[in-house]
Amino acid sequence: MSRFISPALFATALLTVSAATQAAGFGVDATRLIYPQGDASISATIRNTEASTPYLVKAEISRSVTHAKAAVFDVIPPLVRLNAGSTNQLRIVARDVSHLPSDRESVFYFRTTAIPASQQPDMTEQTEHAKGMVRFGVGAIIKLFYRPASLPGSSHDAQRDLKFSRTAKGIQVSNASPYFVSFASISVGGKALPLSTPEQKMIAPYATAEWAISSVKGTVKWKTINDGGGVHAFSHQLP
Repeated sequence: MSRFISPALFATALLTVSAATQAAGFGVDATRLIYPQGDASISATIRNTEASTPYLVKAEISRSVTHAKAAVFDVIPPLVRLNAGSTNQLRIVARDVSHLPSDRESVFYFRTTAIPASQQPDMTEQTEHAKGMVRFGVGAIIKLFYRPASLPGSSHDAQRDLKFSRTAKGIQVSNASPYFVSFASISVGGKALPLSTPEQKMIAPYATAEWAISSVKGTVKWKTINDGGGVHAFSHQLP
């Protein structure tokens, strides 16, 4: 037997899974989104590769990666049924971006939660002792970059032109561009560096990141994630 589950109980049951797991059911057909200044809207495609299970999908744009925090973008529609074996395009519309910096990118997060749909429970089968069945949801969070039109250079230039310097603790990476730079990997002298902090995984415009390592010599190799979700590889010989 089953009974109705309150929205609050559903919320506590949500389970966020990795991109690899999403590939077997619900997912987003992108790893990042770019919103150029002046565009009326951009689109994001969601998919359901399940053979028979439909999903109820909620989508929103947040200013925080860890929790929902209102941003200046609307997702249309914010709630949609995604049938098995289908895709759907959601529109993302900027409401008021006049307060955002015009000399650098801003980062937001496209957050989706998909709960497997089920039929309404039979009211005649319910009793006061019936136990509810919680259906777990899956989710995806990808970055959305708002890109002002007047920025110099390109995101590819920013990824290529990172500056590396020795410090008392190890090595520092500087991003002198107005673009965010996201690492896929980085190594010094053949030794992989950890990407364990948000600042190390993604360097903000005009910001730096530092790694504490004992030996800083040889060649720095780094891979960055481009606008389309692909990877660029670069290298630099330390003096």
